[in-house]
Amino acid sequence: MVAAPLRFELDQAPPRLRCSKCDESLYLQHDGSVLTRDIAHGHETVARASEKLDGLLLEGWRGYYRGVRIVVGGGLIREEVLRQLAYYRQRGIVRTYREDSPNRKAIVAVLRD
Repeated sequence: MVAAPLRFELDQAPPRLRCSKCDESLYLQHDGSVLTRDIAHGHETVARASEKLDGLLLEGWRGYYRGVRIVVGGGLIREEVLRQLAYYRQRGIVRTYREDSPNRKAIVAVLRD
């Protein structure tokens, strides 16, 4: 099975800027909040849900959120999102991800520690 190319590129995330006062990376700073979106309950196809995931991750990076909470439901969309997040973790786009507790039909992805 050949994996389709993914649309999210790390160079689309905010640039690695340094604070002029403390020399800390502004890129890794966050306000502690988590952005939540439902990408699976509007009769989306797997391809459309994947596009929504990419858009959500970009929004999370651009908005300096600590992470994103992705409501995926069950089935094929959930499996595809988990596959994409595993790939993004290898690339350094997300730090880690896990099922939301107690709602297993949502996934929390951490963008910044």
